[in-house]
Amino acid sequence: MATVRIGGGLGYWGDDTAAPGRLVREGQLDYLVMDFLAEVTMSILQKQKQRDPTTGFATDVLAILRDALPDAVRLGTKIVCNAGGVNPVACAEQVRQIADDLGLSDAVKVAAIVGDDLLDRLPRLRANGVSLANTETGEEYETVADRLACANAYVGAESVVAALDSGATIVIGGRLADPTLTLAPLMHSFGWKPDDWDLLAAGVVAGHLVECGAHVTGGNHQAAWQSVPDMGDLGFPIVEVDESGRILLSKTPGSGGLVDRETAVEQLLYEIGDPSAYLTPDVAADWTSFTVREAGQDVVEIDGAKGNPRPDTLKVSAAYVDGYSASTMFVYSAPNAVGRAQKALEILTYRIDRLGLQIDAIHHDVIGTGAVHGCRTPQTWSGELCEVVLRVAMKSKSRTDLQRAVTEVATLFHGPPGKTNLIAGRPRISETLSYWPTLVPRELVATEVVFV
Repeated sequence: MATVRIGGGLGYWGDDTAAPGRLVREGQLDYLVMDFLAEVTMSILQKQKQRDPTTGFATDVLAILRDALPDAVRLGTKIVCNAGGVNPVACAEQVRQIADDLGLSDAVKVAAIVGDDLLDRLPRLRANGVSLANTETGEEYETVADRLACANAYVGAESVVAALDSGATIVIGGRLADPTLTLAPLMHSFGWKPDDWDLLAAGVVAGHLVECGAHVTGGNHQAAWQSVPDMGDLGFPIVEVDESGRILLSKTPGSGGLVDRETAVEQLLYEIGDPSAYLTPDVAADWTSFTVREAGQDVVEIDGAKGNPRPDTLKVSAAYVDGYSASTMFVYSAPNAVGRAQKALEILTYRIDRLGLQIDAIHHDVIGTGAVHGCRTPQTWSGELCEVVLRVAMKSKSRTDLQRAVTEVATLFHGPPGKTNLIAGRPRISETLSYWPTLVPRELVATEVVFV
């Protein structure tokens, strides 16, 4: 039975840029897929585009493709990614220039997927009766309407399949849903239909396995991380999928890391919500339907996935301007390191309060006393903690008031002794963008393929 081999070359913007090229050269891939985006990434890219309209995409893709593209062309590996961020066409144009520079113009056909950016359309959607309320808090759209900075729908496989059907060898999307990057090549290769729910579910499972890169090959192995071989040279995942939806998960040949049932299940359970209905733009996948078994050394088989019709709505990841923030950290040493940090926080809070500043909140952690797990009783291996880190973060709607509060931070030099200088540098004020998830009817979001 025919199979398609897809390598997950990137799990996030900032991941190992050498991994995709290695996967192409050593993985015998039909497709390389790369996931660059998260909610916060879209906000960052939108701020970049506001400053310079030629930006707004994940620039790491350029170095990755300059390295990997010659081998991808030689080996016939096609590439699908969502590096386009909020400016897919600009990203595709830069990729086209790289292909030209490498002398690969005739062998490379670059497509951009556009249409997921809804920012300018939101007022009209709201006027036509779309709620756009926050799906997590229930807040009404009008509370943030004049402060929205970006709004992108998670879109599915349709346009990616169309691009591949038209001969694209590189497809660059904006907010393509993470598992869609893998599902679309499978739909194109096998002719799976948009209502082949079980097959689409299998494609989503395959996509979810590889979307976080080396998480599934031991990089996020909670159960037994000590047993992962050669973590400094983690291989990246490969899924080999047949037309019936059977999946074999492996990794870069000869690499470090580990693929077994535990690493696969850990990744499968990552960020899925309701396991009986993992909602994607393409299908509602039933995570309780399939089996996971080891099929050899560093090979796991997944089979039997079932799916149900896709939801009538698409999730929109939006962000809005929500004031300003600043943060810094100090180290306090023994004796009584915890007491020194707590006294410093008391002093800082008093000095800011007496100024009457509009500070929304002062968030703090005394790292070393339960900043991760929430327990405030110092936990030590033996005796007293020799040092702790005081982290202080402040937020305000007023940049001026926050600047005055930041100035007060410097007065901690006259607080309890036993403190280092600011280990994070002088607090820098930055605009804060907060997350606004919402839903729109899918028929109101139209994507399009643009060849460059």
